[in-house]
Amino acid sequence: MTKRMVLVASVAVALLVMLVLVVLSVMSGLQEQTQQRNYRWAGDIVLRRDSLVGFGYYDEFIEELQQQQEIAGATPILRTFGLLGPANDGVQIIGMRLGEFCEVTDFGETLHEPLDRKPTFEVAKDDFWLTKELTTEQRKRGCIAGVLLMAQRYTRSWSKSKLNTMREQGLASGDWSLTVFGLTRRGTLAGSGMGDRQTFWYVNDSDSGLADVDMYSVYVDFDVLQKLCSMDGMDNGLKRANEIRIRLQEGVKLDASRQMVAKLWQQFVKAKEGELGANLLGDVKIETWKEYRRNQIAPAEREKTLMIVVFSMIGIVAVFIIFALFYMVVTEKIKDLGVLKSVGGSSWGVGQIFLGYGALVGLIGAIVGSILGCLIVWNSNEIERALGLEIFDPDMYTIARIPDVVDYNQAVMIGLVAIAASVAGAALPAWRAGKLVVVEALRVE
Repeated sequence: MTKRMVLVASVAVALLVMLVLVVLSVMSGLQEQTQQRNYRWAGDIVLRRDSLVGFGYYDEFIEELQQQQEIAGATPILRTFGLLGPANDGVQIIGMRLGEFCEVTDFGETLHEPLDRKPTFEVAKDDFWLTKELTTEQRKRGCIAGVLLMAQRYTRSWSKSKLNTMREQGLASGDWSLTVFGLTRRGTLAGSGMGDRQTFWYVNDSDSGLADVDMYSVYVDFDVLQKLCSMDGMDNGLKRANEIRIRLQEGVKLDASRQMVAKLWQQFVKAKEGELGANLLGDVKIETWKEYRRNQIAPAEREKTLMIVVFSMIGIVAVFIIFALFYMVVTEKIKDLGVLKSVGGSSWGVGQIFLGYGALVGLIGAIVGSILGCLIVWNSNEIERALGLEIFDPDMYTIARIPDVVDYNQAVMIGLVAIAASVAGAALPAWRAGKLVVVEALRVE
């Protein structure tokens, strides 16, 4: 009976360790994937103004940034909203200098067609789907679409697999009609206020792995969008942008660099006091990529924290299971314990037996559970395929495969907590065994 109880306790600890290790490894992997995807899209530091009106003198400030040894590169970004196609679906239009943007971020790695030449939005003359000869000006109006926006447009779903089928048939390409609304420096609609509808031509698409980006974003050339948004300085001589993305040199500390950029910006703003558009510079934010994308990163961190809290509660239940089993052992062996104390066994010595049992149960459970957990995590994708499951539907989630990397520091910590919990569960039964009165123990039938 006692052996079976100890076996049950060991199995309970092993299952708990296995479950916690598997879930936390997957959650940690998803959190790391989320951070990596946000980083490669955002760069290191982002200088931005929330207003679509933007701010001026961005090229001047970029020149100052490039003189700093911590800065590897910087590029301006235009961000506005527009309407797509005859249905007038709302989209986010992002204007960029593609070559610079690919140097400052890892945007080039997200493109469907790899960049085997100088990055450009220019429409190639030999694109098979062109039905007419484009002028030189029209060729500059290439666009890169978010992959989920592409899927929605051509398949009426968020399915990447259906989009790939359309690609193979040569149907996922063509022209994109965008309506753009220009803003003056004072924030009023430029021109007639009805928007400027222009035709762009598909040249590539981007799969950043970020749903909020891939569902609604269309990327176009910076200068083209700047002109369409009336931010090219033709109204008052002040060219404007919404953001500056910054890439740091390798090994440079992120927070210290953000403070350096913020100080440099304050000096720049002070130097521009009294000049045209100086009022647009005061509320510009300087953020690290984590701060810039915190609304997307924070949910993954909260989910992991929630899982830790949930499994902490399960761990408390495991402590009570150990306590109940060991309490039953003490009750069953009370006469044997009395004999042991009658021949000179000390209270501490008797208590140590149960504490040692608890530690042994925790150790066995931690080792077995860790081995099983590691095997499941390492082979999670193979297990998913073997069982015919699809835990993360690629047409619904931006997760290509289940994370299959174990954080060994985390695994060791889980094992140590399991051992400590087992000892804690055995502590009260050990105390009870050590406090037994010999005469009363020997009277038990």
